Amino acid sequence: MARIKRNTLVNGISGTVAGDIVYKTYYDKTVISKKPDMSNRVLSEKQKAMTKRMKAANAYASSFYESEEEKIKARIRLKLPAHKSLFHALVKEWMEKEKSKDAGKNKGASQ
Repeated sequence: MARIKRNTLVNGISGTVAGDIVYKTYYDKTVISKKPDMSNRVLSEKQKAMTKRMKAANAYASSFYESEEEKIKARIRLKLPAHKSLFHALVKEWMEKEKSKDAGKNKGASQ
């Protein structure tokens, strides 16, 4: 892994170049490394469940972007200022609903 400290050409650069090289920026240093091989990774059951939840949350948030009217209604309902992300607020709302559903199921099972 190479480190570049004072080169204005690559200062602050980040991302993938030519599919194999990755530039990362940590504070004032730029690091060049090989792109990680994620082909053999094995997800745990908990990771798979969270991925499924995030896909559902993203689908829920995306559904509000079908019309401008829906976006405005959602922003008003959530009392969201103009500088805050509506998409993130909708994902958070969905996650909190799911969390309360899970808490209700677990509470009913323990009684």
